[in-house]
Amino acid sequence: MLLSALHQKARNLHRQLRKGIKGTFRPEISQRKIRAFIKSTQFAGQPQFQPSATPSIAIVVPCYGHAPFLREMFESIRQQTVAPDEVIFVVDKSPDDSLQLLQKLINENQHNSTSRFIILENDTNLGQAASLNKGIEYSTAVLIMILNDDDYLMHDSIEVTYQILNKYPDAALLGGHSLHFGADELQHTTKLITSICPAENIEIDLRHPSQVKSYRKYNDINMTHSGSSFYKAAWKCIGGYYPDKSQRLVHFSDRDFQLRMNALFPVALSNITPLSCWRNDSSVDQGVNS
Repeated sequence: MLLSALHQKARNLHRQLRKGIKGTFRPEISQRKIRAFIKSTQFAGQPQFQPSATPSIAIVVPCYGHAPFLREMFESIRQQTVAPDEVIFVVDKSPDDSLQLLQKLINENQHNSTSRFIILENDTNLGQAASLNKGIEYSTAVLIMILNDDDYLMHDSIEVTYQILNKYPDAALLGGHSLHFGADELQHTTKLITSICPAENIEIDLRHPSQVKSYRKYNDINMTHSGSSFYKAAWKCIGGYYPDKSQRLVHFSDRDFQLRMNALFPVALSNITPLSCWRNDSSVDQGVNS
């Protein structure tokens, strides 16, 4: 019994040692790649963000394989306390009836909305990163908010985003964590950010580019993709999302995008107050479209 306990303790110590060595010599985030990215963009110039309390905003939604969740996703846009100027759906050659359902939803709701609804179709499956770039490039808005087609925006996401970005005008990107839900749990999920915390009291962790040098793990900068917002000018400056995985700082396109944004600009993180609702039981494109 004693030998077994000692053996297990030795194995745990060995595992911790290996993990420590890997974290030191093979970190999840390559500082070499970060330095190379910064060097490649140092002459691109810094964009000037439009000084406006409520800049035009577009919600961009990449769509692939999540037809059963589109009506709920659409409802979260329709219920916004501040309506978006544009809503751009990019249907990435989805194998289901996403396109037809989106067209139906727009036809049912366009007459009651001040938002401009747009559907872009990919002739072939391009993946999420390329689809996002296509939607953002098409948009005429100053500010972009991302929403995955199976997730759900808090009903005051745009309103609170404006308030936070006005308070932190240097931030090029805003993101935070989310409320997780699955199956039929959405009906019991809180749908107003301000019911959790008043907007003026939301604690923000403002990350400056100099801090990126200390990042080693994926979640050293951590935000849910849905509900994150950024200036289109900053998106353009960093080269948008990278469809080619070999070019990314890390494997996932959203985290790679967030890291590259923070390498050049301040990023605002809401680590305590959630800014969106994330569906945790429905990913159909992990490793394919991400």
